[in-house]
Amino acid sequence: MFKTNPRELYQEIKAAERLRDDHTRSMSEQVNKFTGPYYKEKGGLYEGYAAENHYYEFISLVVPRLVFDNPRVRVETRRPGTQGTVAQAMRHGINRWIRDADFRKVLTDLATDMCFNFGVALVTEEVNKGLKPAGDTQTPSTPMWPVCTRIPQHRFFVDPVAQTLDEARFIGHKWVRDKEDLLQMAEEKKDEGWNPEAIEAMTVSTDHEELGRANKDMPDRDEVVCYEVYVPEVELDDSLGKENGFNGTIYTIAVSVDDEDEKAAFVRDPRPYYGPRWGPYTVFGIYKVPNQLYPLAPLVAIEGQVEELNRHAEAASVSAEMYKKLILVDNTDPKFVQRVKDSEDNYVIPVSGLERQRVVQAEIGGMTQQQLSYLQVARDRLDRNSGITDAQRGNIEGRGTATEVTVAAEASTIRMAFMKRAFSDAVQHVLKTVAWFMYHDDRVVMPLGAEAGQEMGVEEPWLVGGDHDPEGNSSFDDLELEIDPYSMERTTEGSHQRRTMEMYNLLLQSAPMIPQMPFLNWKEIFSRLGDALNQPDLAALVDVDMAMSMAQMEGVEPQAERQGQPRFKRDIGDGTAGKARPKITEAGKGGLTDRAQANQNALIVMAEIQKRN
Repeated sequence: MFKTNPRELYQEIKAAERLRDDHTRSMSEQVNKFTGPYYKEKGGLYEGYAAENHYYEFISLVVPRLVFDNPRVRVETRRPGTQGTVAQAMRHGINRWIRDADFRKVLTDLATDMCFNFGVALVTEEVNKGLKPAGDTQTPSTPMWPVCTRIPQHRFFVDPVAQTLDEARFIGHKWVRDKEDLLQMAEEKKDEGWNPEAIEAMTVSTDHEELGRANKDMPDRDEVVCYEVYVPEVELDDSLGKENGFNGTIYTIAVSVDDEDEKAAFVRDPRPYYGPRWGPYTVFGIYKVPNQLYPLAPLVAIEGQVEELNRHAEAASVSAEMYKKLILVDNTDPKFVQRVKDSEDNYVIPVSGLERQRVVQAEIGGMTQQQLSYLQVARDRLDRNSGITDAQRGNIEGRGTATEVTVAAEASTIRMAFMKRAFSDAVQHVLKTVAWFMYHDDRVVMPLGAEAGQEMGVEEPWLVGGDHDPEGNSSFDDLELEIDPYSMERTTEGSHQRRTMEMYNLLLQSAPMIPQMPFLNWKEIFSRLGDALNQPDLAALVDVDMAMSMAQMEGVEPQAERQGQPRFKRDIGDGTAGKARPKITEAGKGGLTDRAQANQNALIVMAEIQKRN
């Protein structure tokens, strides 16, 4: 069993931090080169200077493609009869939370982290202080609100023995708080298990690296360092169990250093974790490394090539600075030397008896052709591995053939699509955690807005969490949450207008065919077309059931039935115009036409023959 006493738990944390530091050690240098020497004083022009700033180029081109706007989600259910209304309310609730929480800001930070190394998001619950109940809404005395927070890489840790996050036996993060503020909170919230005596015994930390402070000139704030550790396999005796939403245990410990002796203690009693079974953390990463815990970021994979390119770029820059163009003059005539030195550009100096050998032009230093050639080779190699092409930069010179440009664009599109998919999966995981609290916690209440009211037919709809199915016929796992394609990407005004016109023309062309081809699943067709056009509500714009009903009322003959008739008969008729259609026969007993009854009788005859044989 996993040992959870303070001392051994802290030993596990230190081992996890050593592994994390091995993966993030070079990140501070990369960030310095990304910002350049003028972002903040670094001790000189070339301190943190990169002639080829590939970090800035990569971040500026990739992050806007990963997240430019808030995501938009769809929520469906495997039990539409039982959970149809719940799924509809959850969809509006999550989309409302995304807008109200300004989720885009956190996602932008996480996308940047993911490109440099990895990103970590933490979803918790806090008191919703801005909620003001309206009307007769049953609002709890302490309304709660899901909150998503970015955790810096240097404050995150995870079980170093695990090879995947699902196998991790513990995961957590470090946080810093003023000791005085922590003592005050412990006194006010003793019912939450805080231990004021343990906090009072803690020593404040002055180690800026431990506190996570980049600036060592900051004054001491009497801060203490604590660790929040989530252990999913431990169930406390006072836990209400997984069936009530309690999965695992959270430990809060602090470490004091006294005469170089580290002492770990619980500053808060261990408590059951109320939340989803996958825990409160989501790790954002792109590439999986076999048998390794931490993901691989693009800027880490190409760091060696970036350094090589910058070394040669700096060498070429030094050679260019050493370039001199000299004029060598025979020093037997000092006046002539001075006149050559003082003369302006294109100035003619008349000289009698001048010999060609007395004035010689010489060039010293400068970049060589070999330096320029290898710079281009190194730059092309880096672009090939990073996927940043001239097309993505917006530089099209037409040096390649049309086939080369097409192949390069497809390769770049596939690589970027995979990065988008990895980021979208992590965002979906975060929103699934948010949705869990909205579904289970009856303290989570929120207004849904006018759009939800119009769709649901309610003047002022509210989302109220809690047990939506007391009989147990459905659960949260029956809900299916997906992010709408292209919802996080940038859409230009021209492309938006073009897609809108395409949608309009598509509806006008497709709507008359609905009653003619009832064998097609038109709802699914419009849903997929909406995804392709970045119009997720396209299926909701067409009432397929009403179109079928109107067609039956007007007597529109289905296309499939018309195709079974000869062309001449369809065009001019068969002389039976105005006559009644075939009636339902008495022998049918099931609403069969004469032709269908004849076919059924033939089948009966064949069955009788088989019995006799």
